[in-house]
Amino acid sequence: MKRIKALSILLMASMFAGNMLLCSCSKPAETSNTSAEETTTAATTTTAATTSEETTEESTEPTNFIPDISFTTDYEEITLDGDPDSVFVSTDYCYLESDKYFLLIEPGIKLPGDYADNLDAIIDEIEKELGMELCTPDYEYSHGIIDNSVYYDGFNPWDNWSLGTKLPIFLIADETDEGLISCGDSEFACFVEYELFSDEIWNSCPSYYENTDWRRLDYIDYTTAAHELTHSITGRNGKMSKIVTEGIAEYMGRSVIEALASDHPSIGITYERHYRYDNGVPEPVNADNAESIFLDDYQEIDAAGRGAEYVYGRYFWQFLFENYGSDAYFKYNEMVKSYHIEGWYGYYEEGANQKFTDAAKAVFGDDVFEEFGDWCVENDALQSVDGVYPIPEDY
Repeated sequence: MKRIKALSILLMASMFAGNMLLCSCSKPAETSNTSAEETTTAATTTTAATTSEETTEESTEPTNFIPDISFTTDYEEITLDGDPDSVFVSTDYCYLESDKYFLLIEPGIKLPGDYADNLDAIIDEIEKELGMELCTPDYEYSHGIIDNSVYYDGFNPWDNWSLGTKLPIFLIADETDEGLISCGDSEFACFVEYELFSDEIWNSCPSYYENTDWRRLDYIDYTTAAHELTHSITGRNGKMSKIVTEGIAEYMGRSVIEALASDHPSIGITYERHYRYDNGVPEPVNADNAESIFLDDYQEIDAAGRGAEYVYGRYFWQFLFENYGSDAYFKYNEMVKSYHIEGWYGYYEEGANQKFTDAAKAVFGDDVFEEFGDWCVENDALQSVDGVYPIPEDY
């Protein structure tokens, strides 16, 4: 569910930070199959307390400045045991450090033992498929960790933390059903997933426990993580339009889950049970209008009507990968860089969308949009203007 209130809260935070990108990913309430039963498996997670300890990590890159990892905290550092049947429930702020990110966890979050392993695998697979790194050596935060105190009633538990090039991933428990949503950009990712809320959080809020059957899945939908982490990786490696940004995240949210399903049981459950749907578009896409839509970038769609940029962009990348190879995004991203577009997502210079469009033609040919429009018609893609509908079996 996309919530206006949450989007405005996150937008203020991103504008404050000067972030490049703010994107959300959600599942339609009417299609969720859930169970009211919570697992009671005892936590077998191991923990290592960190009390007022400052840690540092030196750069090994001789030519690029990499900010040190440093912070002083009384919060506990946790580790997870890798067992999908074990459960860790946070009772205070805590954190988990991985090779490429920090999980910044608030009270009331419930994590299976394989959660961090699955995030590691998702990031590795996105990097592999896109040919890009999350922790690029020359990436610099515009500040420390983004101040997400809007989530914590003005309190910033991660104040003065510096994570070098590692990504902060906030795990948020929306205790009073404020309508907070998952999002991601170059400087952070934020997961607000009902399935990660503790029993105590869930059972203390009437709008949750009275609607468990449609609001809460009985498995973790890792497509959300894949979507938002794609935003973080692409955001650190280039500048993209709305259609391109949401499209590649939607595409990777499915491609990555499919690639990892056989080797990661919990991700395999997502692959088997995730409801795959498309939003409708304002007008059917064909050879005559495909380029003009890409150029316009659905600028008139407000937050309440979002969806068309996601589905157009996803099919656009489906088409490009099928017809121009697995490095299509990498080549396009490199071309966009050569145009030296000024500004950041939502605040690009005038004429930026023309440059995004010209870059596609420069890489894939002048008739790429006509070809895409024909492909849409042939495959019955982007032809529905009403509501939400199942994705064709092959896509």
